[in-house]
Amino acid sequence: MLEVKHSRPYFVLYKFIKFILKCIFFPLYRVKKIGIDKVPDKGKLIICSNHISYLDPLIIGVFIPRCIYFVAKKELYSNKFVSSLVTFLNSFPVDRESFSMKVFKTSFEILKNENALGLFPEGTRSPDGILGEGKKGVGFISVHSKAPILPVAVSGTNKVIQKPHKRLFFPKIKLIFGNLIETEEIVKKYDKKKAIDLVFNETMKEIKRLYNIIK
Repeated sequence: MLEVKHSRPYFVLYKFIKFILKCIFFPLYRVKKIGIDKVPDKGKLIICSNHISYLDPLIIGVFIPRCIYFVAKKELYSNKFVSSLVTFLNSFPVDRESFSMKVFKTSFEILKNENALGLFPEGTRSPDGILGEGKKGVGFISVHSKAPILPVAVSGTNKVIQKPHKRLFFPKIKLIFGNLIETEEIVKKYDKKKAIDLVFNETMKEIKRLYNIIK
């Protein structure tokens, strides 16, 4: 069961796991963080990134100094051990083939408790790095929760495993952070339908701009 409020012992263990992973990833991939100071220390937040590799949630989760909740594809929950692990690491399932209000309800509950929610607006990976059209659910969640969006772009993760090679590569991975999109201010000026469109379009535009800087 996904917990939206954690105990102090949990955070100690969570931070320890992140520290170990950081010690592994940083020397292997020389992870560079640009604009990390733009990440708010606390408060509800939606972190939106491009999606080019299965490693993206791990890299973002390890190198952003927040406890982040991620949406994960439902297939990961078919195995009991994997299901327990990803749930412990604050992920919850989504069926990418059908609409589910449960995803929105869970997202609102996470944000209501002043947590950070990680979303990939494209909905699926784009290994070639070309940003997809995205889904407006990001704007819907942001507008209805009045949570600000932090646009993020990641590069290099899609080069760790390259087809048809059956071995690991060690490219440099970069993370770049944009300026906060203050959804609450947009909601004050426009009706919700217009606000959803504006927030979504601004988010995708900023992610694309950031990725073009570091790709």
